[in-house]
Amino acid sequence: MAVQQGEIRRVVAGAAALLVLGLAGAFAAHRAESVRASVLAVALATGDPGAVEADRADPAGGPGSGGREPTVGPEQASGPGQAGTAAGQEAAGVQRSAAEPDTTLAPAVGTELDGPAVTASHPLADYQPMPVERVEPLLPDPPADLPDHWRGLQEVVTAVAREYPGRISVVAVDLSSGSRYAFRPRDPYLPASTFKLPVALCTLAAIDRGELAWDTPITYTEADWEPVGGGSFESAAFGSQWSVRNLVDRSIIYSNNVAVKMLARTLTWDGLLACTAEMGGPVTRTEEGSTPVSAADEAAWWLHLWQLSQERPDLAEELLSPLRRVTYTGRIQAGTPRPELVTHKFGTYAGYDHDGAIVWGERPYVLVVMTFGGGEYTADQAIERIAAAAWEAVHLPRDAAP
Repeated sequence: MAVQQGEIRRVVAGAAALLVLGLAGAFAAHRAESVRASVLAVALATGDPGAVEADRADPAGGPGSGGREPTVGPEQASGPGQAGTAAGQEAAGVQRSAAEPDTTLAPAVGTELDGPAVTASHPLADYQPMPVERVEPLLPDPPADLPDHWRGLQEVVTAVAREYPGRISVVAVDLSSGSRYAFRPRDPYLPASTFKLPVALCTLAAIDRGELAWDTPITYTEADWEPVGGGSFESAAFGSQWSVRNLVDRSIIYSNNVAVKMLARTLTWDGLLACTAEMGGPVTRTEEGSTPVSAADEAAWWLHLWQLSQERPDLAEELLSPLRRVTYTGRIQAGTPRPELVTHKFGTYAGYDHDGAIVWGERPYVLVVMTFGGGEYTADQAIERIAAAAWEAVHLPRDAAP
């Protein structure tokens, strides 16, 4: 009996120890998440307008569009506008970003580059989030001249907007015919990381003018640092130099926040304003220091890239190549029946959840969906529904249109 009692005590003690260890582990995980949330709150209060990817930031210091789920590297796809897909995708079609490898995007930290490093005052240093008020969704009447093939998309957008707890705007352009659909196209939104597309386009324009080169070194400074979405820069030394090519790839493929800040600083605010105004989608600043843009503005950026792909395909390929390697495959890409045809740039920041894309194919089109106040999951689902309806609208046989 004594032996049995001793055995029982050992079993109970062992179970208690395991319970304590489990509770300690859970507490540590909760503590780590709390610290991450605190860092995130600071980042959202002080970060730049087109950078911080709040809910998708890798808690281990990965890329700016890192994720909560285990990540899988994208499979490479080739051909104009064909986006890579990723194994292990969720049933809903959302794949968070993979880890940001230095080896595939060299040169990186500590690389010696020829020529003087480019430096400038930071155009986003004093950025303040745009003051907004939560408003009831407005359901404008469809225009009287709405083409028949857009009516199905109008019905879906109206249904989504009626259910959506915040604001939503949509612009779609059939690139074969030039026909356009718009729903609240001029509402102002913070661009979040969709801002990275015009920065890349303006960088490409500066290279084309001979003002920059792909191997131009840019010095990493303390003003460029972001606590969320810093990726490989978390371990980089201030003063290290990074090539323009490296920064463009990191900002597009991994939505790296530090990379886009270094490019924006190099281009300067005036340069970005002039460049985006020329594209038809100006990024301006309010007195508070925020940068509102509209769905119509963002559509202009994608239309500029499309036009470039038709007139100067070699130059456009410099951006289409990293866009095909974007590691996030949710939203427009998840809602499109042919996701491999989508090149897109999403953004999530302080209640703003967007996506914009060119969908390539026999009837290519541009689609931009911008939202505020619905929450990330609700926004994801809304954008997927609209993306599916946009595909049907563009590919609906004209003689079968209602």
